Amino acid sequence: MAANLRNNAFLSSLMLILLIGSSYAVTSSEMSTICDKTLDRAFCLKFLNSKSASPNIQALAKTTLDATQARATQTSKRLQSIIDGGVDPRSKLAYRSCMDEYENTIENLEEAFEHLASGDGLGMNMKVSAALDGADTCLDDVNRLKSVDASVVNNSKGIKKLCGIALVISNMLPRRS
Repeated sequence: MAANLRNNAFLSSLMLILLIGSSYAVTSSEMSTICDKTLDRAFCLKFLNSKSASPNIQALAKTTLDATQARATQTSKRLQSIIDGGVDPRSKLAYRSCMDEYENTIENLEEAFEHLASGDGLGMNMKVSAALDGADTCLDDVNRLKSVDASVVNNSKGIKKLCGIALVISNMLPRRS
């Protein structure tokens, strides 16, 4: 009898914890709302569904910034590899310009993390917007070339899409004056 009561108490406690924990989780409805405000809804839903374990909107913002920063770092390394590999002077100039944009993009994303940690959604928004501009400017620089590295283009487009998700999420976060 005592063992039965302990099992019931344990199960009741576990259910309560699950209910409380799930009440803070990002819902599929919230994910849909976020993605409806982005330029690529399908990309957004695929990304957010893969990150559905995020317990709340702040964690989802961090996860999105993590993915964006990882892709920006990967792109920066690829750009350096292209520059070091020897390309014609015109291409080298475009890739160097793009590399400069990515250095700024990575710096802006680091600052976006700081704003997120301090609870400043507006500050995060401004820095993510600047990061998006960097990826966009890079695309403009390399798209003028006759031969463009596909990974740079694809990663830059992906970063723009991830930044779009992060911008929508940042608008859902508290604003600091």
